[in-house]
Amino acid sequence: MKKLTLLVTALALFAPAALFAAKADGPKAKILAKYDTNKNGKLDPEEFEAVRKDFAANPKGDLAKLDTNKDGKLSDDEIAALVPGAGKKKSDDPAAKKTGGKKKDAAK
Repeated sequence: MKKLTLLVTALALFAPAALFAAKADGPKAKILAKYDTNKNGKLDPEEFEAVRKDFAANPKGDLAKLDTNKDGKLSDDEIAALVPGAGKKKSDDPAAKKTGGKKKDAAK
């Protein structure tokens, strides 16, 4: 019984780490590693331009999956999606924060 408990505990502790490591080795992580030349974990303006330049040179290549709206260009948001946690915030509008994301109707 102790061996089973130990095995279950070990799986509970190490399985999430293994899943995270697999995601860190995914296609977006590989692209980020290539373009994050200063290794600061984010893409700086020069690095954004390098992504755009390579995409323009080969729009059907590895970077094609970043063009989510299929307009043939990479927007800042599409490139920023490479960086974990770099998505848009839900709202920076103070009125929306107070009302749970809904703006109050001014006519009331």
